[in-house]
Amino acid sequence: TETAQTMFDLGPLYSNWLQAWSDVIREDGGMPHTAPNPYAAGGGPYWCGFIITASWKTYLNFGDTALLRKLYPVMQHWLEYVQHYSPNGLLKKWPDTDYRGWYLGDWAVPAGVDQKAETSVNLVNNCFITVCYDNMLKISRVLGKLEDESQYRQKKERLQKLIHETFYDPVKNSYGTGSQIDLAYPLLAGIVPTELKDKVNQSLIRETEINRQGHFACGLVGIPVLTEWSTKNQMADLMYSMLKKKDYPGYLFMLENGATTTWEHWNGERSRIHNCYNGIGSWFYQAVGGICPDGETPAYRKVIIRPQIPRGVTWARTYKETPFGRIAVNWSLEDGTLKMEVSIPLGTEAGIVIPSGISKYRMNGSEYEIPGDKNNTVNVKSGTYLISYTL
Repeated sequence: TETAQTMFDLGPLYSNWLQAWSDVIREDGGMPHTAPNPYAAGGGPYWCGFIITASWKTYLNFGDTALLRKLYPVMQHWLEYVQHYSPNGLLKKWPDTDYRGWYLGDWAVPAGVDQKAETSVNLVNNCFITVCYDNMLKISRVLGKLEDESQYRQKKERLQKLIHETFYDPVKNSYGTGSQIDLAYPLLAGIVPTELKDKVNQSLIRETEINRQGHFACGLVGIPVLTEWSTKNQMADLMYSMLKKKDYPGYLFMLENGATTTWEHWNGERSRIHNCYNGIGSWFYQAVGGICPDGETPAYRKVIIRPQIPRGVTWARTYKETPFGRIAVNWSLEDGTLKMEVSIPLGTEAGIVIPSGISKYRMNGSEYEIPGDKNNTVNVKSGTYLISYTL
């Protein structure tokens, strides 16, 4: 969803699709793993909770408040079902039914990763529920339901604390099984206390660079999680190095073996045209291109412009069509100087981030000094801006 809605104008499609999800909820609040729901497809909470996460993303990308209002009771009903299967506060495996099978955490991982390990499945799914609560408190705020917002914030904070107490290993600075997703998801979902974030980040980097020889080691849930973690933590070099690997598992491995579309499994089993790993796409727009929604304001009315430049990359031309018009960021790196042209449409505001360590920059012919050694955000409205600074 993050990648698809970044790349394409899919507001109408998602309105229709989310209506289908609304239609298939059961009386007890249970959700299937596909919608429409013609058979008992496999999946897990990450599949069912699409009713919440996709609704919030659709609002953020296209500004559809009516969709949130319409689906809000459905989201609440599903979370009541989740609570029913959360003894002592943590979600546990719920039963298979005639309309739904399996209970997955991550899925379609490469060889050598145990995606069925109970610890990992429980950790991943409870991290996801934390994200659902975070989405719900934001949705409640948008809809003016302040009591609900407070309740969902409390639920989120209680679950974050419980996940940390249950799954954190202080000796290894690790969570769950120590896999990529078991480390990235707690970081992304706000589980990791501030004083431990650097240590857990380093554990994730070690798991990737040493234990996995610099490869992706996650599946269709882990890819968008790892991608969002990388974008938010400016880990462009790590992500780019994984993307460049030509051996198994990786995207270039698919290309080297004749792929023209992404596969269902890293090794090419089953479908050769599948959406399992397409979550990586948003990274090119949000990290390399540098066009990021601010995470709260809908329809790209406020954006953060902050290109992340992987080692060896010298230019990028990126644009995003928004409900208010085209946002474009074109940058090039020449002899250590970054030159960037930014176009912002009418009705949109942007914060252009100048990296820390830069003492001055030029914008539209004028030079500006930056006090201190911190990131400096230049707030601009619609227009075209030519910016340069020495890295």
